Amino acid sequence: MIRLITPAQGETVRLLMDEHLAYIAKPEGFPTDRVDWLNLHEEQNDLSYPRPVHFSYEPAVDGEVLIWEKGREERLCVKAVRGEADVPNFLIDTDYEWCVKIGEEISEIRTFHTDPQAPRMLLVDGISNVRDFGGFSTTDGKRIRQGLLYRTSEMDTHYEITPEGKETFYNMGIRTDLDIRGVKDEYRAPQLDTERVRWVNIALAAYGHIYTEEQMQRYRETYDVLLDPQNYPIICHCWGGIDRTGCWLYILGAMLGVSEDDLGLDYELSSFSRWHRRSRHSEQFGEFLSGLHAYGENIQDGAIGFLKACGVTEEEMDQLREIFLEEI
Repeated sequence: MIRLITPAQGETVRLLMDEHLAYIAKPEGFPTDRVDWLNLHEEQNDLSYPRPVHFSYEPAVDGEVLIWEKGREERLCVKAVRGEADVPNFLIDTDYEWCVKIGEEISEIRTFHTDPQAPRMLLVDGISNVRDFGGFSTTDGKRIRQGLLYRTSEMDTHYEITPEGKETFYNMGIRTDLDIRGVKDEYRAPQLDTERVRWVNIALAAYGHIYTEEQMQRYRETYDVLLDPQNYPIICHCWGGIDRTGCWLYILGAMLGVSEDDLGLDYELSSFSRWHRRSRHSEQFGEFLSGLHAYGENIQDGAIGFLKACGVTEEEMDQLREIFLEEI
């Protein structure tokens, strides 16, 4: 008889590491030096990965752990070694069911729930700083849908995504790779199978450099990508997924109604990647925020005003709200 051990029946499991939770509870918030976002330097170990869910059972022999989102039929089958398996990349605030199969024997079914704490970090082999844009609540009581838009580091040059990492993206159903590198002489080319994933290259800048006519036109082009439902799920990346990607997502999140505190926290959580710390209190980030405030008194109004100046209409922003926002 197979006896399931962990997760316990009905347990709420954490998906973030202790280091992440400690920072969320008390962000350091200290100013940092200016970052040369076109010439990043490796500063530290990479901790931008989720805490995997640990599955265990007896007898401690090889088997298979079957996991599925409650109410859905699609099963994830994970090989277990000597009664254990560690599995990353679960949705936050979601009910799951699981069981174990050893040979022809199948165990009872148990349930567990994932902690609702955003952000949802992901493990994609060979690259870094992969997070779901979804999971954060908005100031009007809604929430950004998970599984639509992801930030990530680049997949080549300074990183090298592995075949296993590519397979993770394919299994996530990624349809579009929005590569925002190319402001200068950066190498950029598709790294995923272009018959499965469309590659779109629109070169963006970061921080105070986005408030030019050329950059605002390019922001308009990125929103053309977001407005096509056929493009989802989308991954967006620059080099580290921190500066250009961070500013781009900050504006989108602000327009959708995510709080300034959560937007700042999400930006700073890229500090767990290997490319130096980031702070919402830095001079560089202050220049970015000052630019937004020129378009509106608060962050949301500033983002809306900036996007209107880029040529994004109110009707198109309503379309994006329909795509991204869900009731809690």
